[in-house]
Amino acid sequence: MNRRNKLKVILIIDIFILLLLISYKGYLALYESDFDSKNIESINSIISNQNDDSFSFAVLGNIRNSIDIFERKIIQKINKDPDISFVISTGNAVLNGSEDKYRILNRSLEKLNVPIILGVGENEVSRNGDEKFYNHFGPFYFSFEHNGSYFIFLDTTGKSSFKWQMAWLENELDYAENLHNVFLFMNDVPFQLESDSIFDTELQYIEDVTFREFLINQLGTHQITAVFSNGPTIYDERQSDGVNYFISGGGGGGLLSQQPNSYFHHMIVNVAPDGISWEVVKEELPAKYTATRLLENIWIIIHSFFYINWINFIIVIVILALIAISIYIPASKEVDYYRNANVHSASQIIRKPLNIAIFTNNYLPYVAGVPISIHRLASALRKRGHNIVIFAPKYPEDQVVEEVGIVRCKPLFYKKTGGYDFPIVNAFSSDIDREFEKHDFDIIHVHHPFWMGKKGLKLGISKHIPVILTYHTRLELYAHYLPNFLFSRLLFKNIISHKIIRRFSQKCDAIIAPTLSAMSYLENIGVSRLKKVIPTGIDPDQYKVPDESSIESIRKQYAPAGEVLLCSVSRLSEEKNIYFLIDAIERVRDHTDIPFRTLLIGDGPVRDNLQTIIEEKNLSDIIVLIGKVEQNDIPKYYLASDLFVYSSMSETQGMVILEAMTGGCPVVAVQSSGIDDVVIDNYNGFKTDNNITEWSDRVIQLLENAEQRKEMSQNALNYSKGFTVEIMAKKVESLYYRVIEKIFLLRG
Repeated sequence: MNRRNKLKVILIIDIFILLLLISYKGYLALYESDFDSKNIESINSIISNQNDDSFSFAVLGNIRNSIDIFERKIIQKINKDPDISFVISTGNAVLNGSEDKYRILNRSLEKLNVPIILGVGENEVSRNGDEKFYNHFGPFYFSFEHNGSYFIFLDTTGKSSFKWQMAWLENELDYAENLHNVFLFMNDVPFQLESDSIFDTELQYIEDVTFREFLINQLGTHQITAVFSNGPTIYDERQSDGVNYFISGGGGGGLLSQQPNSYFHHMIVNVAPDGISWEVVKEELPAKYTATRLLENIWIIIHSFFYINWINFIIVIVILALIAISIYIPASKEVDYYRNANVHSASQIIRKPLNIAIFTNNYLPYVAGVPISIHRLASALRKRGHNIVIFAPKYPEDQVVEEVGIVRCKPLFYKKTGGYDFPIVNAFSSDIDREFEKHDFDIIHVHHPFWMGKKGLKLGISKHIPVILTYHTRLELYAHYLPNFLFSRLLFKNIISHKIIRRFSQKCDAIIAPTLSAMSYLENIGVSRLKKVIPTGIDPDQYKVPDESSIESIRKQYAPAGEVLLCSVSRLSEEKNIYFLIDAIERVRDHTDIPFRTLLIGDGPVRDNLQTIIEEKNLSDIIVLIGKVEQNDIPKYYLASDLFVYSSMSETQGMVILEAMTGGCPVVAVQSSGIDDVVIDNYNGFKTDNNITEWSDRVIQLLENAEQRKEMSQNALNYSKGFTVEIMAKKVESLYYRVIEKIFLLRG
């Protein structure tokens, strides 16, 4: 079977899965009935069948959405027992309080031939499930009377006030004084279990001491018949002050393997005029219990998928559709493997200025490392006589930045969150192709291995134009932005992110790595294409401030008493390790008498949380969140500062480090792939492990040693002079010509 036929088979399978998902989702939406107030329906059904004083009911807890044990074994036995009038669950009937788990439970409960009443447990109210329990089943604490017996249900989850329940229970027990039997049901045990009864790490008894002691006292005083609790997944019975206490938690949830009284079971309580009796019905472990348990969990996960919100469902459908499209295109496309007669000669190309297309997922006015890097490179290449066209996202009108040679591409959608600009360009738009066709490009330079980068790569392949990738971003460190569905974040972090970079890089003609560490990473993941280390250049002209008073004003504002001024420039987001920086600065404050201030320049989604932490740690006089600063003004802060501090571990290059050094700042940074190549220990700064003590000790060392700080400042400035944007642009230009000549020679 050739490649094209294989792709067609994969396409058919993908379409089949797509139709299957859509069909099943539609079936659930149209035919699966909704349910509400199930407990009152069951109570009314029980009360309507009051015949005599003798009846039986089943009790169990910890069902936890069990199918193999509860649905296929316990329910079957209950249905076969003609004496059982109804069933009571003491709590934890679901794995958690999400809607999908309630619906899976309801499908199991519908197989019962008798009514069932659910008490509320910790699992029912987890993940904001309290409202769902109230809607689907009813109040958290309630009571009813049946054939001279009184049934009382309490809420031990903490969602209902214990004070209200104590007052209510006193009235209920007074009312039930003249009845034959009083049964009490609750999730947690009303007494503290011995440590060998359960795992010490799991709390299974009522935590509130006052409520616990109140219950023991009242239940003994009123001599109620029996108390049924869910507790851990064990069976236990005991008597105290004439009251029978039962723990029945073997309704299907996981067992405690080392506990002899931990087994699957349900209780049957027989009520007669002369008293009550009970029996425990055990369930034998299935022969292939481990395997069936695994399959059960997989089924619950799959079934749960169809109850996630419509947005997530649509996203999955769109992804499958995109996979189908991506397979269809190469499967149906006619490929011309013959030489393109329109390719320029190598000598013609090398002697003329180049037409260069740059593709990027983000650009100015969005301020970050990639947009700044592209802007500097494009400006320097234009000065060298080349024609640059940047294909970048279109931003809202109020954020327009005028610049020659930019094609603003319309976004599919645009969202601003916590200082972030997220324009997702419509990479399928024919407008991009039309704009591209207006130019006779010699080379394409992409800056991301997906979306706009993929668009640039496809145009390069189809037009026989060489493509160069600059590897900017460690994708694996951005996994936390993904929805945490199943193990998607781990999968992306440890496998998918590296495969994306490798597969994309192998299709390019050359890759620019900003550091030796980044190039080593590319080699380690199997990228065999031409690679060149070229850092982002620094523009020294930005540091030629005509008016020194602007620098002095920064020092007067933030270090009025001559404090040592620390500075950090970073996007305020989780992957930048910014919480480490706050904790480390706190330790610096506690271990030195040298007065200092720290300026954090930048914005991002965790800014408000950082401000709260700063205030909680009483660091408001030490750490100042400056917020977003115009790119042209940032060098003034470097020039005004005495020391640059940094904690990010997600950098592929130390661009911000080099910028700080150009401003004469020595650096203390956490060691990572982007830091190793630019920070030389004990020369222009220090690089440390991701260890608060080690990092803060280095900061203290430079705070308390002004001479060493001054020497390192000069070293940092001297070191940065080898990384000017003019030098780097010349290296990129040389790589462009090298790739073009190589491609020409290969094509003959």
